[in-house]
Amino acid sequence: MTESPYRQSTPRAPRPRHGSRAMNGCLDVVLGLLLVLLEGLICAVAAYSLALSRWDPGASETTGPPPMDWTPVLVFGGIAAAVALIAVVLIRENRPWAGAIQIPVALLLCVAAVQVGHEDYRRSHPAPASAPPDDPGRSGHQCLSGGDNRECLDSGG
Repeated sequence: MTESPYRQSTPRAPRPRHGSRAMNGCLDVVLGLLLVLLEGLICAVAAYSLALSRWDPGASETTGPPPMDWTPVLVFGGIAAAVALIAVVLIRENRPWAGAIQIPVALLLCVAAVQVGHEDYRRSHPAPASAPPDDPGRSGHQCLSGGDNRECLDSGG
């Protein structure tokens, strides 16, 4: 009988972690905080570049509202997805504290992406200007009978 060229899969044994449990926990938290710092730096650079891309000093006045720009939503949403992926990888690699620190950061970036999208939508879709009220009298409503204001006030309608 010939031996199979493929190795039979055996269950993986957990990798031994060197150092004390307390030291690994501290390094885990430090890793999470360093990642938060790095992600904050990435978000600051993205926000700065997005702000400069919208700034156009020689632009002429447009009569209508500007079109909606999805770039900030996609950028912050992509960064949030990357942070969430990093959190999952850290938790699966037995770094629970670093992964747990990443989860609120990902949620915060999701909220930022939604808010940026909402602000841009509100800017590109302004509320229609309200028409001035057609109130010929002080009654707060128009006289439907076609008479003068005194007639409407006397009739209660």
